[in-house]
Amino acid sequence: VPEHLDSVAASGPSKLPRYFVFKRYIDFTLCLLLIILLLPLFILIGAVVLLDVGSPVFFWQRRLGMNGQSFQMHKFRTLKPAYDWRGIPVAATNRVSWVGDILRKLRFDELPQLLNVLVGDMSLVGPRPLLPHDQPDDPTLRLMVRPGITGCAQVNGGKLLTAEEKNKYDEWYVRNASLWLDIGILARTVLFLFKGER
Repeated sequence: VPEHLDSVAASGPSKLPRYFVFKRYIDFTLCLLLIILLLPLFILIGAVVLLDVGSPVFFWQRRLGMNGQSFQMHKFRTLKPAYDWRGIPVAATNRVSWVGDILRKLRFDELPQLLNVLVGDMSLVGPRPLLPHDQPDDPTLRLMVRPGITGCAQVNGGKLLTAEEKNKYDEWYVRNASLWLDIGILARTVLFLFKGER
């Protein structure tokens, strides 16, 4: 991981590391294993969300992925409907359920993105997928690879980083991706779940 952000960015896109040639096969294998192992947790969270937030238990958000192709990113719902049964708007502060708040803090609302990895929209590790209007000035490099559930920026500050700092970390990752780097980021992601952003 780079020590100085100023040294992260470089001019123009570069040739991708050879690791990306077989990274998809690693993603698919690990993701399938994780889905099987975490299936009871998926069912439990889905049932709790259904009881507390309501149906559907998932929500979808359009993001940009590899080569600028848009896809629907999955998450567990953490907000109650914007309108009550009478059609009256619900205050934003009342929409966040206690279940949703816990899921967000533990990042368990992101678990359905394993389905995105399985079908090839995402990777386990990579630049976080952004909304179309949140792309950096030059998104060329980050859009050359599949976006990730977690990434270099997420384990180096996460929400505490500016958008520019996140993009520099993402570009550094794309240029330096390797199996060992991915293992390190995944390990730090697990620690992040317990320690929070720093």
